[in-house]
Amino acid sequence: MGVAKGHQGDGHRILVVDDEHSICRMVAKVVQGAGYVPVVCHHPREALEAAQSEMFPLAFLDIRLPEMSGLELAAKLKESNPLLEMVFMTGYGTIENAVEAIKVGAYDFLRKPFNISELKLCIRRFQEREALKEKIRLAEGRYFQLVQHIPLVIFVLRKDFQLDFINEACSKILGFGPEEAVHVEGWLLERMHPDDRPRIESLFQSAFESGATPFSAECRFHHKKGQILHTIVKSIPRLEQVNGMEAEQLEGIVVDITDRVFLEKALVQKEKLKTLGAISAEVAHEIRNPLVSLGGFARRLQKKYPQTPEIDIILNESQRLEKILDRIKNYLKPLEIRPRECSVNEVLTNCFKLLSSEADSPEAAGSSLDLDSQLPLAYIDPDILSEVFINLIRKGEENIRKGGRLTVRTFESGENVHVEFRNEGGGLKIRDQEELFLPFDEGGESIGLSLSYRLLKNMGGVLSFSQDASFAVFTVTLPKTVRPEEEGTGD
Repeated sequence: MGVAKGHQGDGHRILVVDDEHSICRMVAKVVQGAGYVPVVCHHPREALEAAQSEMFPLAFLDIRLPEMSGLELAAKLKESNPLLEMVFMTGYGTIENAVEAIKVGAYDFLRKPFNISELKLCIRRFQEREALKEKIRLAEGRYFQLVQHIPLVIFVLRKDFQLDFINEACSKILGFGPEEAVHVEGWLLERMHPDDRPRIESLFQSAFESGATPFSAECRFHHKKGQILHTIVKSIPRLEQVNGMEAEQLEGIVVDITDRVFLEKALVQKEKLKTLGAISAEVAHEIRNPLVSLGGFARRLQKKYPQTPEIDIILNESQRLEKILDRIKNYLKPLEIRPRECSVNEVLTNCFKLLSSEADSPEAAGSSLDLDSQLPLAYIDPDILSEVFINLIRKGEENIRKGGRLTVRTFESGENVHVEFRNEGGGLKIRDQEELFLPFDEGGESIGLSLSYRLLKNMGGVLSFSQDASFAVFTVTLPKTVRPEEEGTGD
């Protein structure tokens, strides 16, 4: 065995196996001139030994060799190096040889005697194939990175609803790594909200039966940390259907639209507050004057007829209406907001410390904090946010006194920071959620919620509410990057 010295090029070493020394010298010279390092062997055993220590991208093999044929040698070389490209050289070329050469993976065939031009053309075709394979490799790499890290979940689902594949974005969006998801039976359906699961399962089943028809549906998912994510689940149609048979696999995506839902809620709340403000101002103005007159005449009548009980009723009801009007007035009072970058976790922790010093504070066993240590800063007014948090914690205290539990969790999604106040047990139930944040509650119990609703809106945030049979959740959502254009007075 010999190695020709010369230009190293890109470092590739090419194997040359032939028992004719003159052929080996010619091939080695041309290989060197093309920028490669030839490794010359005159016996199959030498070639096999050389192949044990390094991986050759290309081999020139004579078909007739001592002890074993070039075709047999090629098969053995392929066992240890499946990517090896091979060119067979022979002076006894037959159709049978050509067929066998193709079977073992030859990409070219040189008939002896061949000239240098034919050899150079053969090497050039090899270089073109290598360049094409490199382009394919890079394209596959880019495709792999795109699939793994595109900001949406890509999955492959079997008919038994077991995952065959899910991409790395699952970790960022749902909090679970691909290995966790793929190895848990029925994982994808289990992460869906129970109210949405039957509907999406039915859509999956229909897609398996008629894979050419895609579907798209909104669905809520549970993040690993417990929060609810709003998503759109879409199936990807099969390119072809085989004899009308059901698909064995279904490809699909999950798009996180939690931030879009937040923006939609923010717009709805903005319009609600605008309408509420206009109505409240009109109602307060129209009621105030006749109410003052009514109260004045009632007091005069009381002086004349002090023993008349109906007059006391009129006065008591007038005072109650005046309190409602004062509540409306305070609700509509302009707010001065001084936002700055600060830690939501820190504001929340300080609120709990403040309330822990009060006599009626919730017992430690009745509440808990689950704070995301990596939570980004939010651009807010910490004093106003503290007022919102205290109102929501006090609402949780009511639930704790009834035997329930309050869990406060912080997390982020996209462009927003979220604080979730989860009230479990205790029987906290809201009959009419549409009226929950209105300032007209007669007993005054929900005035803190209506004020919190408005305070958050003025800071570019949202206060939302959801409940089911076992829990009720207030969620504070704040933008973590977008700063309000107008700082100062709210509407």
